[in-house]
Amino acid sequence: MSNDQVPVFVHTHPRGLPEFSTYDDQVDIDLAIAARAFGAPYYAAIVIAGTPDAPRIAGRLYDLGETFDAQAPDFVVVDAVRVAGAGLHLYLPPAADGEEPGDQASEEQLSVFDRQIRMLGPDGNRTLKHVRPAVIGGGDTGSAVSVQVARLGLGELVIVDDDIVTDPTPTRGHGITTTDVGRPKVDALGDHLDAIGLGTPVVRIDKPLNHLDALAAIAHADVVFSCVDGHGARLILNRWAYAHIAPVIDVAVLVTPTEREDGGREVQVEQRVTWVAPGTACLLCRGRIDPGLAAAENLDPETRKRLAGEGYVQAVETPQPAVVTLTTSVAALGATEFLLRLTGLGKSDATELLLRSHLDELRRDARPPRAGCFCTRAAFIGRGTRIPYLDLVGALQ
Repeated sequence: MSNDQVPVFVHTHPRGLPEFSTYDDQVDIDLAIAARAFGAPYYAAIVIAGTPDAPRIAGRLYDLGETFDAQAPDFVVVDAVRVAGAGLHLYLPPAADGEEPGDQASEEQLSVFDRQIRMLGPDGNRTLKHVRPAVIGGGDTGSAVSVQVARLGLGELVIVDDDIVTDPTPTRGHGITTTDVGRPKVDALGDHLDAIGLGTPVVRIDKPLNHLDALAAIAHADVVFSCVDGHGARLILNRWAYAHIAPVIDVAVLVTPTEREDGGREVQVEQRVTWVAPGTACLLCRGRIDPGLAAAENLDPETRKRLAGEGYVQAVETPQPAVVTLTTSVAALGATEFLLRLTGLGKSDATELLLRSHLDELRRDARPPRAGCFCTRAAFIGRGTRIPYLDLVGALQ
């Protein structure tokens, strides 16, 4: 065991309670001592109780640093266990005193989220309160996703975008007005989300995704919505999903207008939602990322301009067509995929949804990973923040 790995001991209490017994306490102390001797920084233990159809989970984490006391070791209670693949599950410990039905706080929640609870049930609504999503991109699709998921009553929402509001932004940006021109997108959108008044904390990161501050802010996200225009950020998020064992929902719109010889106009519209997580085909497997463009986009602007002039990398792409009805509808599809998979109300067999409005066509597929791709390597899955981070040397700032 290397000193950056954390051993996790998992055992079951079939049809029992999600609680640690006195015997479990002693076993964990013995295993924590052994893990510390091997140089592990932490040791974790998880109990899975209940039934296969209704599992109940408890967990705790021991700090094995200098203050570790083998006679009376301190630990922190794990507040959720995330399981991510083609689906997304967030297993929570038993409800705390303040969350049980009947008290004042619960009655207030029941009133505010009454219509939502009628679909999701109290347990589904409680799960949403513990979810921490991140949205990368605060413009057209990103703002539409943010406004929708913020109204679900989430535990926290992180928004990452280093761009400012320009004249065209209000034509597509939800919650963004013409008076916001010149402001950071995260502030214009963040102010709108705060004004909704549902109490979801909004973390605003005015940095590009490849900045270490931005990556630190999303390190513990339970799900990430990729609402970006280019390939560079997609390349990072594509690897992030497997390293952090958390799904990335990649949301995209491609509009291709053409002029006919008779002077008329045609348009092809492709709206795509791709679920990227361990066990599923990544964006590289699907051919959704251009590695050359991704590498160029992740360079700092001056270096990219110089290398593009010398012919070594591709120059900046021209802005693509975008219309608010298309960006909003595909954002709704992505947010719905998240909601249905998290609550277990939807199927998780398909991992990509492709809507071609001009052909009146909607397809879902579940392509397997490509043999030899990084997304199939056990050594990469779950590597977290180990150096080199995401194995992307030179792409991160």
